[in-house]
Amino acid sequence: MTNNLPVCRAHWHDIPQIVDLVVGPFADSTIGAWLVPDEHRRRDILSAVVRVWTEYAMLFGEAHLLHDRSAAAVWLHRYGPISPPAGYGERLAAACGEYLDHFLHLDDVLRRHRPDGPHHHLAFFTVAPKPHRVRRARTLLATSNARMGQTPMPTYTEVTTLADRDLYARHGYVPLEPFTLPDGSPTYPMWRAPGQRRRRDRSSTPASRPPTPALNDFPIRLILDTSAILAFTEGSTAVGQAIAKVASEESLFGLPVVCLAEAARSVIDTDRLDLLVNHPAAAVLTVDPLQWKSLAATHRAVGRLDTAGALLAAAANDCSVLSDPPRAVAGGPT
Repeated sequence: MTNNLPVCRAHWHDIPQIVDLVVGPFADSTIGAWLVPDEHRRRDILSAVVRVWTEYAMLFGEAHLLHDRSAAAVWLHRYGPISPPAGYGERLAAACGEYLDHFLHLDDVLRRHRPDGPHHHLAFFTVAPKPHRVRRARTLLATSNARMGQTPMPTYTEVTTLADRDLYARHGYVPLEPFTLPDGSPTYPMWRAPGQRRRRDRSSTPASRPPTPALNDFPIRLILDTSAILAFTEGSTAVGQAIAKVASEESLFGLPVVCLAEAARSVIDTDRLDLLVNHPAAAVLTVDPLQWKSLAATHRAVGRLDTAGALLAAAANDCSVLSDPPRAVAGGPT
């Protein structure tokens, strides 16, 4: 009997389980001991920090789980420089206490060795110590790589053992120059070019694969108005959860150009605005010139051009408008 281990995309409610998976080996590692020397407080402190970054990945990336919840991969989509999570400094200080400098030092070391160009960053990859651990790791890594391979960007990660380095090499990753973590342990950065195949595939003919669906092959399920766009740039968990849900359903969320233009007037974090626009599930929507009379009439009714644009986009796609704070906005099913 074959025991299949399918992989699913994680949701917000999976975060506690992902944190537990990551923190287990982290707390037992030498870098975990260096970060938090107090073994009685180590797990709690590491859990708080890992949760911050896992939540952040749900907003600016994605996470994958084996269906039996025995392995997790947490990705950040680094289309460009990204700002730390909202309130990161305060949350980190509250969680780490007197060990704050250790975490800041580790952040600095990792940042200095991370590639500058756009890439998908595998921030956490962990497999529970159960039977068939290697097989489960291969299953999750192969599936995550395939998902990231749908966009023409490289992937990057760091591993701390030779066994893990060899595992990633078998999946198309190339080792870069090693560096040393603050605790003195060696780290092996790994880089995988777009379209890179596994090492065991030695055929001179590229393996056939279904074409990546075009953007317009997916339905638009949600429209973000100006307030929701601004809330996202300020680290809104509610907006992040909403677009993560849309993406997990292989659908899109719409960003009307007029709403983006209005938000850009007052947005504080332009990096996050760029991240939103470049999100794999984002569709930037322009106004159909033939609909100018409808736009003008809606503008007169609601008093704002950006709101009118969002409502027209929702009506055209038979979906709802997300605003912040959430409120019922006509335009489609809620």
